[in-house]
Amino acid sequence: MSQVLDSQNTQQVSATKPETVRAVAMTSPGQTEMRTYPYPTMDHDSAILKVDMAGICGTDRHIYKGEATQLRGKSIFPYVGGHEVIGTIVEIGDNAATTMDYDKQTLKVGDRVALAVEVNCGHCYYCRKHYNNTTCLNQLQAYGLHPNCDTKPYLRGGFAEYMYIRPGTHLFKVPEVMSTDVAVFVEEMAVAFHALGRAAGPFAPVNEGFGPGMSVAVLGNGPLGILHGIMASIHGAGLRIATDLSDLRLAKAKGLYADVTINAAQVSMDDRIAQVQEMTEGVGPDLVIESAGEPEAFIEALRMVRKGGTVIEVGNWVDLGKPVALDVMRHISSKNLHIHSVFHCGTDWRPVLNILHQQSNRYDFASLITHRFSLDELVDQFGTVTNFDECCKIEVLPHKK
Repeated sequence: MSQVLDSQNTQQVSATKPETVRAVAMTSPGQTEMRTYPYPTMDHDSAILKVDMAGICGTDRHIYKGEATQLRGKSIFPYVGGHEVIGTIVEIGDNAATTMDYDKQTLKVGDRVALAVEVNCGHCYYCRKHYNNTTCLNQLQAYGLHPNCDTKPYLRGGFAEYMYIRPGTHLFKVPEVMSTDVAVFVEEMAVAFHALGRAAGPFAPVNEGFGPGMSVAVLGNGPLGILHGIMASIHGAGLRIATDLSDLRLAKAKGLYADVTINAAQVSMDDRIAQVQEMTEGVGPDLVIESAGEPEAFIEALRMVRKGGTVIEVGNWVDLGKPVALDVMRHISSKNLHIHSVFHCGTDWRPVLNILHQQSNRYDFASLITHRFSLDELVDQFGTVTNFDECCKIEVLPHKK
């Protein structure tokens, strides 16, 4: 039973709270360990979440493999990951209760919420101009990424039993009828929401941009790629093509949105492009989405898309140090392309939660989840995320026994 502690002017679930919190930290590429931290303290402007579920992201995979070791010029390690978080409020300050919710709803103990990844400065050029899809120049914090977990108050990632929610964070109430298995996709779906919104922007009678009935190819069908395929379908896509190296992931794509699948491990790039052009009146898809996270896939997208078509680059969120040969005239100028890069999930997730809620009867989002790890399982099996033939989406349930 919740109660108000007048001395602190906060709400909490009960007077009893744990003294310590377990969390899984990555200390270097491929190295994870269980850590114990003190239960965080809070004030009028902050909150504490009990983590219900947190997803392992492709960025976490790159970090695990040693392909990303710095963020904003500083070492990532050691860090407690997990930025795709759904949690339940167990403590909240009186100011936070009336200001943290993005939609200005009053928050209370027991509310289930989605946690926006970034806490921005609020005064740089991009913050002042309300560029919702552009990262702040002076970002204060990115949950599950930085600052690292040697810096107080330590618990900033979802791979922990509890998280400290700092002032200025945006939270979103999850509808009571929405399962956590669906809500946990809101961060990735927010990326797809912004990506397809940008692609649809130039749509006009000259058939530029992306609109209903147009063809789309998604290169790379992990969870992010599949959610982009679903979002394209929601926009009314016509022919929908999926490519990937993994039969497991292609089967997921086929079950959720794709009309045609191509295994890129078995078909060369030239043959893939030829096959896709044959399906699209000899010209290529109207829209190609690169979500494989490999620089070479961006070149494939440029080659595959039709003249006057649209390319979305959303997969390369980590600098892999793999420059590619780009022929600007042949790949871009001569094709009169629209190219959109998407590197941010935005700050307003309410429309995305609405879409997940509206579409959950049509699309089985939870079917993307192939593994549900406890913290103990995560320590031993984090590397599963690198095996595309074994996993699609891994979710972490910190309180799973």
